[in-house]
Amino acid sequence: MIEVPIFIVNGLIESGKTTLIKEIIENNVSYQSGSTLLVVCEEGEVEYEKAWLKEYEVHIHYVHKEEDLNAELFFQLDEEFKPVQIVLEYNSFFNMDHLEFPEYMPVYQQVTLIDASTFGVYFSNMRQAFNNLVKLSSLIIFNRCDGVSELASYRRQIRVLNQECQIGFEGKNGQLTSMLDEDLPYDITKDTILLEDSDYPTWYIDVFDHYEKYLGKTIRFKTFVRDILEDSIVVGRNVMTCCENDIQFLGYEVKDVTPMVAIGDCIYLECYVTHEFSKIAEEEVIMLHAKKVNKLPKEEDQVLTF
Repeated sequence: MIEVPIFIVNGLIESGKTTLIKEIIENNVSYQSGSTLLVVCEEGEVEYEKAWLKEYEVHIHYVHKEEDLNAELFFQLDEEFKPVQIVLEYNSFFNMDHLEFPEYMPVYQQVTLIDASTFGVYFSNMRQAFNNLVKLSSLIIFNRCDGVSELASYRRQIRVLNQECQIGFEGKNGQLTSMLDEDLPYDITKDTILLEDSDYPTWYIDVFDHYEKYLGKTIRFKTFVRDILEDSIVVGRNVMTCCENDIQFLGYEVKDVTPMVAIGDCIYLECYVTHEFSKIAEEEVIMLHAKKVNKLPKEEDQVLTF
């Protein structure tokens, strides 16, 4: 038999499962190379429109009783629709231990969505239900996180139930991050932030995801001059992202630089962060404005790691 991967998306009703599934299918090329079977176990406010199903070649089948969700059903649906992959929008109150698929249908990933704005109340009263939700998940996403101050506590509560999963946090702007302010290796509450070499990769990611947190703050760090432009320079560090063969230059454009510097110079930069249009990038980007530049003794740029 040809292998048919299964992706499970679960979460309490109105946690955003349908919206996530639609985004995945719309934005993932692999879902557009053949038909997808969508098995839906509960219906929320967001619907799968007929035009959308047709556009993305999605076949949909609804299951309302737990006893009907079995290996025989998936075999029959595979025979009928011949899908390239199957997405299961799961009912969180079904028992995950009873879920079975044909041998040629491996579960590639299980994603659990949690509404951060209601998690505290639900977790206090439905702990067993949350255990069933998250215990087999490889990725757990807290969405609707804006204004929620207890995210660090929520993560610890999930970690008790599942020590192996990745946990992400999504704001209303759609950006997903695995980091909270308490995870940062420096104190984000300070008006002046001093970055050690080892802090640079984390700072680079966080400032691009959440530049608003850094507006008005002074940032100080050691860096290297990579390029000299008409009215700015490019500085940054080489960072190993996953292995020795994957080293990337993570850099910024810096304005208002004095004194004169040369390509390859090692400098200590004191600056502040803006988000503005760059003629080089031809779009709005993170821009650094120098407050002070001190040249340091010549040295080689050591490769940093995450």
